[in-house]
Amino acid sequence: MPPINVAIIGAGLSGLTALKQCRSDGIPATIFEARDGIGGQWRYEEPDAETGHAMSSMYEGVILNSCRDTSTFSDFPIDPARYPDYFSHRRFLRYIEDYADNFKLRPYVRLNTKVLSCKPQEDGKWLVTRQENGKEEIEEVFDAVLACSGHVSRPLIPKFEGMETFKGQILHSHVYRRPGTFEGKRVAIIGFGSSAADISCEIGSQAKELHVITRRGGWVLPRYAFGKPIEAYDSRIAETVLPQWLTQWAQTKICETVVGKLPDVIKPAHGIFQANVTVRSDLVESIKTGRVTPHRAGVEKITEDSIVLTDGTMLEVDAIICCTGYHMDFPYLPQEIYHVKDNPTLDSPNSLDLYKLVVSPRFKNLFFIGFVELPGPIVPVSEVQARWATAIILKNVRLPSVKEMEESIKSYQEHIAKTMVRSDRHTINVRYLPYCDDLLQELGAAPTFKKLLLNFLTSNTLEAASLLLAVYFGINSPAQYRLFGYGKKTQLAKTTLLRLWRGGKELTTEERKLARPLPWPESRPS
Repeated sequence: MPPINVAIIGAGLSGLTALKQCRSDGIPATIFEARDGIGGQWRYEEPDAETGHAMSSMYEGVILNSCRDTSTFSDFPIDPARYPDYFSHRRFLRYIEDYADNFKLRPYVRLNTKVLSCKPQEDGKWLVTRQENGKEEIEEVFDAVLACSGHVSRPLIPKFEGMETFKGQILHSHVYRRPGTFEGKRVAIIGFGSSAADISCEIGSQAKELHVITRRGGWVLPRYAFGKPIEAYDSRIAETVLPQWLTQWAQTKICETVVGKLPDVIKPAHGIFQANVTVRSDLVESIKTGRVTPHRAGVEKITEDSIVLTDGTMLEVDAIICCTGYHMDFPYLPQEIYHVKDNPTLDSPNSLDLYKLVVSPRFKNLFFIGFVELPGPIVPVSEVQARWATAIILKNVRLPSVKEMEESIKSYQEHIAKTMVRSDRHTINVRYLPYCDDLLQELGAAPTFKKLLLNFLTSNTLEAASLLLAVYFGINSPAQYRLFGYGKKTQLAKTTLLRLWRGGKELTTEERKLARPLPWPESRPS
């Protein structure tokens, strides 16, 4: 078969894992990254002093909401001797950079290169127009395109009546960086996601008043429960074996036991799996101690010096911070490629009409990596999507007909509309393990009970038993997706999973050795 050349847009964690997967499969690929370094959103930057523009949404106090042992690439485990259970955005960037260096990815990344457009050609290829260092435009044809540019770069600020008259400061959480700016001020935060929770708790101790405005409230999860990361209670047995209603009930009880009953003003009417959860251990305490004052209402209007709520409350404030999410935005692609306007099934500007949230039914060589929402880590999901995408490029996975893919998209969107709270924030939601299992089953890489049982025939009985327990009852390490099938790294996966099951406090010597990459194939296998 003729050689394949792939363009990857964005050098964040999704783009880098896509590049690494292409390289390991012998597919020539290049990343085009608009900024001057790798890491995407995790590469901190200060907003421009004049325009206020920023590519990254990181603020100084960001701590990962998913824990160390679930937030890793499947074949590059994080060393617990170097990283705590939860860590800062700067440490996570260091891990991403270590990953790029370990797999020698940097030579294939073109920095300061902005992709302006990707246009489908009559022969099925893509004409990619880019601009390097703000100079002349360059056109190049590629056989496939992987969009890995992320979905938290274009802030969504609602239009409220009277907001243009407000004499204070209105900003989006995207450009918030540190709490000192708001010391002694009266601040209103609109929204109740994790960013709203973080910023509330940061500002609450310094602001004169801190108000949080939420229409629906939400479930607040702590990072720890009974001394363990909260994700330790969301095992494979919980995600794939037990009925979802039972898992939801158990998660709710754990939350209520650890955090206590939520104050009525923020307690939602929906279940814990029916909306994006908020993760912040001390938010409820901040509310109960009066540092944060929540309001269950919407915004009616904004005046020169106040914000008026739909319940009639008027709050005099000096600053308003909108934690109101983002637009789904691909400025380099025609919108009709990935989104159907006035969709009767899921009518939202943020819906993606993609098969398994990855590939366009009409453009089978255009892939979207990392565009999902889930109560857990994005890293392994992006990696699994990249493995599935390259398998399609290599024809190791055959896509269904256009009609079958469109029916699958409609079925997924009907499920979202039925099970999730109606919101532009709930259009690309998945559950971690069921979603990844579904993508990898065609590659034989989904770990099943049967496959783990067969280990008893070829492995030490104690080791086989420990591995089965680690996969089904242990923390959901991405290493489980390297045990079997195409792309397997069985010994590394076993070593990582068994270390985690036994509570190892540092990487083993064997893990360090096995995580080093083998030489890349010279060309794409035919």
